[in-house]
Amino acid sequence: MLYYILKYLFIINNILAIIMTAIIIDLQTACSKKSYFPKKSKYLEWIQASLNKKKINVEITIRVVRTCEMQFLNYKYRNKNKTTNILSFPSTTYKTMQSYFIGDLIICSDVIKKEANTYNKNIESHWAHMIVHGTLHLLGYDHKNYYNLKKMQRLETKIMLSLGYKNPYLE
Repeated sequence: MLYYILKYLFIINNILAIIMTAIIIDLQTACSKKSYFPKKSKYLEWIQASLNKKKINVEITIRVVRTCEMQFLNYKYRNKNKTTNILSFPSTTYKTMQSYFIGDLIICSDVIKKEANTYNKNIESHWAHMIVHGTLHLLGYDHKNYYNLKKMQRLETKIMLSLGYKNPYLE
């Protein structure tokens, strides 16, 4: 009897995993919250939209840093001695081990704020765009050539519009 109950619970658990998508965010802030910081619910909304209706469970680390840490990481991992808005570090085990952890996003709050001011963008919209962009990288998208660049930009635009934001490439 116990065997059948456990088997039934296992089947129900698998069905629920398919129906429901769980997103776990490890949110780390390595800087003061003097400027705009999205609420965790916003990150969840943006990541869910980036999953493009895929019913998958994901775990992601988002680390918000200052300029000096971002410049260090950009130099260490990309050999570029300058700051950047976001870095994506996809998990190496995500596709091979059916792991839920898809990777890390490192985002520089100073750069996001500066870019939003420079290009006259809404700060929340720019944060959303960077999280969408970074999440797509974690899912395997890239912009290493013109075709992939346009494909990724179209998808980002579609996601941003579905979230109620403007096209980030026209803003």
